[in-house]
Amino acid sequence: MEKSNNKLFVFLVALGIALAAAGFIVGSLTEDEELSGRLAGFGSGFGISILAAAIVNFVKLKRNPNIAKEQEINAKDERQIKISEKSALSAFFITMFSLLAAIFVYIFLGFYIPLWITIGLLLIHVISFKIFLHHNRKTL
Repeated sequence: MEKSNNKLFVFLVALGIALAAAGFIVGSLTEDEELSGRLAGFGSGFGISILAAAIVNFVKLKRNPNIAKEQEINAKDERQIKISEKSALSAFFITMFSLLAAIFVYIFLGFYIPLWITIGLLLIHVISFKIFLHHNRKTL
């Protein structure tokens, strides 16, 4: 396994443990029982799921080193890179149109707080796309 994969694994394990611990700590410090349960459940569940995914991926790569070699080859293969780029662009537009649809639903239902949150997410989505597009045009 490459050094970058090892660094990613260590980062994900540390993140999972930190989120799980934070979930339990914040949940125990909150006085409201309902909110405490939600915070503890979300933080610990999210942290433990990241931890489990990292461990499963690590075990899979250790058991079958051919998978790691195949991933390394695919990362350098021009065809795979083009497929990944097209998939990412398709996912971008699907997400953008889904957020637009959610905005219209929130307007018709009168849900103004989720409306503004979704508008903010849509702006972040489009602005980050434009920034990365401009950056990649200059560097590539």
